[in-house]
Amino acid sequence: MIEFRNVTLRYQRGPGVFDIDFYIDTGELVFLVGPSGAGKSTILKLIYMDLVPQSGEVEVNGFLTHRTRRRYIPFLRRSLGLVFQDFRLLLDRNAYDNVALPLHIVGLPRREIRERVYSALDDVGLAERTHHYPRELSGGEQQRVAIARAIAINPTIILADEPTGNLDAAASLEILELLTYLAVSNGSTVLIATHDYTLTSRKKGRLIEIDEGRLLG
Repeated sequence: MIEFRNVTLRYQRGPGVFDIDFYIDTGELVFLVGPSGAGKSTILKLIYMDLVPQSGEVEVNGFLTHRTRRRYIPFLRRSLGLVFQDFRLLLDRNAYDNVALPLHIVGLPRREIRERVYSALDDVGLAERTHHYPRELSGGEQQRVAIARAIAINPTIILADEPTGNLDAAASLEILELLTYLAVSNGSTVLIATHDYTLTSRKKGRLIEIDEGRLLG
């Protein structure tokens, strides 16, 4: 569950976001749509509490921004799967090790890590590419590894920030299909931030539009 209640965050340089108010229920597929610089990434950062609003309140899975101490934020993030436009894979590690990294960080047993990694790579269609390095994978395959890394932690919420921004049309559609499948099959809440309205027309999902830091409609 994600809820913004009259959230405002002003930057010293640039507008920020103003009076943002919305609710996303468990298991929803939602597109956050707007042009570059509209405030989409700011909203995602507020959700995983990299930023804190100057006024209003953000609540995510029972964590509230103005009541959650910094040392407890990692516990929130363990319930969130993050997918970025630039993949953010470690170039000196293969697909298996990239997906396993956050599981090692939270201290899971080696056997459970192995099971989760292979399951996640299978879910994204890369069971045969486990030992390939990022340089050996296409852009679409690298993004699939990034999604596998996100889902391996069994998140209740997946946040995707322009996940198709560096991909061609065919790969973009594949990634959209995959994220939609995850929303349906795993019951995860999926929030996709994108400037590409054509993507949103391909799948049934709720639209939240933003421009110049304000919600439209």
